[in-house]
Amino acid sequence: MFALRVAAPLKAAGRLQTSVLTQSVFAKTRVMAPVGTRILSTSQSNQREVTVAPIIEQRKNRPLAPHLTIYQPQLTWYMSLFHRATGGAVAVGFYAGAIAYAVGPMVGYGFDAASVTSLIATVPTAAKIGAKFLIAYPFTFHSFNGIRHLLWDTARGLTLKGVYTTGYTVLGLSTVSAIGLALI
Repeated sequence: MFALRVAAPLKAAGRLQTSVLTQSVFAKTRVMAPVGTRILSTSQSNQREVTVAPIIEQRKNRPLAPHLTIYQPQLTWYMSLFHRATGGAVAVGFYAGAIAYAVGPMVGYGFDAASVTSLIATVPTAAKIGAKFLIAYPFTFHSFNGIRHLLWDTARGLTLKGVYTTGYTVLGLSTVSAIGLALI
């Protein structure tokens, strides 16, 4: 089918003479199925193509697994979600800052060390401490929770009591260290 679609414009232009024999050879050595079809068999002799539209419609009508809505929220559930969110936030913040620092002066946006320092000097102290805490907490939480996961990789702290103990330890260490970094 694919080969026939490739050969059709050439035939229309008069450059390629296709016969029934060449069409059957093209059909037997087909590499790709037409768009919207799926080949059900891998053998050349009994390939059968099926349109995938009905399959997609059936998938739309399937019930979704209730996964999170049927369980009681637990500390591990929240910490897993927050670990992923803080990892994304730290990555986005790092890359956005690095790109702004590298590209800013070239496009006329004054994002260099001198302009950033002078801007921060005009901000009130309470706002500086709050902003530094908001930047430090995701970083410290993600770091300490990553250490917790490395501890789990050594098969330590995997009991229910150990999971909750390390979870509360991560929350406490994250908060104390973020406050410490914000007050520097």
